[in-house]
Amino acid sequence: MVCKLKIDTKHSVERFKENRLHRPAYLEIDLKRLAQNTKNIKGALGTNVGLLSVVKADAYGHGAYEVSRVVLENGADSLGVAILEEGIELRERGIDAPVVILYPEFYGREEKILEYYLRPTVTDFDFARMISEEAKKQGKVAEVYLKIDTGMGRYGISPEELLALVKKIDHLENVKIKGIFSQLSEAEGGDKENATEQIGKFQKALVKLKFLNHDGLIRSIANSAAVLDLPESYFNQVRVGLLLYGLYPSKELSNSIKVKPVMSLKSRVLFLKEVGKGSPIGYGGAYVTKRKTKVATIPLGYADGYPRLLSNKGEVLIHGKKAPIIGRICMDAFMVDVTDVPEVRIGDVVTLLGEDKGKEITADDLAFWSSSINYEIISRMGRRLPKVYLR
Repeated sequence: MVCKLKIDTKHSVERFKENRLHRPAYLEIDLKRLAQNTKNIKGALGTNVGLLSVVKADAYGHGAYEVSRVVLENGADSLGVAILEEGIELRERGIDAPVVILYPEFYGREEKILEYYLRPTVTDFDFARMISEEAKKQGKVAEVYLKIDTGMGRYGISPEELLALVKKIDHLENVKIKGIFSQLSEAEGGDKENATEQIGKFQKALVKLKFLNHDGLIRSIANSAAVLDLPESYFNQVRVGLLLYGLYPSKELSNSIKVKPVMSLKSRVLFLKEVGKGSPIGYGGAYVTKRKTKVATIPLGYADGYPRLLSNKGEVLIHGKKAPIIGRICMDAFMVDVTDVPEVRIGDVVTLLGEDKGKEITADDLAFWSSSINYEIISRMGRRLPKVYLR
């Protein structure tokens, strides 16, 4: 089938001159919404509960440095990362707030942990001893968090092992236990039985610590889901990630704290053409047109974190109108049917995630279409996508 190319060159050149970005595919991060989300969460916690903002995985794809600045200015008192490198990046960009590495680090990385004044997670005495030795070399006292496993089965010592470990750590000269935390495995659903059981185990472990004069520790088990529906889990610090970014962990949870999505994913129409009925589109001819069709090519793909599973399933918004994805998502591009968007031109803004003229595509929509979860959708957005911050 022969394609009839219809490219409005003059219009397209003018459109691209308006776009000051280096690439016509980008993330918009609304820092005003992030600030308000942080205030709303902190306001619900009260003055006696600290807010640790989870900024791991580049702040779930939003940009760890910019996010850290905003949350710290609006109620957060500390930050959480997953790995040493994420903490180093924040320190090298001038973030001086407490930064907790939420997962155990591997032996041999304690030098950098101490050099950058990061707070490591400890789950065994050997690592605590190595931290103490390195802290002594650097003339410092390391502040560490202990992690106990109350039912997640991933990291952490058992509650039964806690007292013995604490007693041994107390004999280390250059280590101070700053906090203790655990991870809820099942707080997102409507059934809170498992979460309540874990909270109970955590509470019993804390009671035991009082006999070792450790009742003044930071105590944290609540995640975003628990913050919404389990106030008994707050203790004196909560760890919030997804909720900060304006998303709810599941539809079964209440929306007792109002938040709005912070991230939008946008692009521009790069190429337009018309094809006849029966034309194959994309790799493998996975889609065949059922009518005379106007096809728009969008310049981003699965290498940018846009799920390949959206092939022939997802949709985008152009001029506030839905345009279905046709064919397979490619590494760097994909195609949509814009036959029902007659005003479309090269250079027009395409909304893949976010709002456009009263219509919206949410992270939950993308997750549903691609058999995923909203956590994965936002955190997988590639670093080669420029970030545009709305202030």
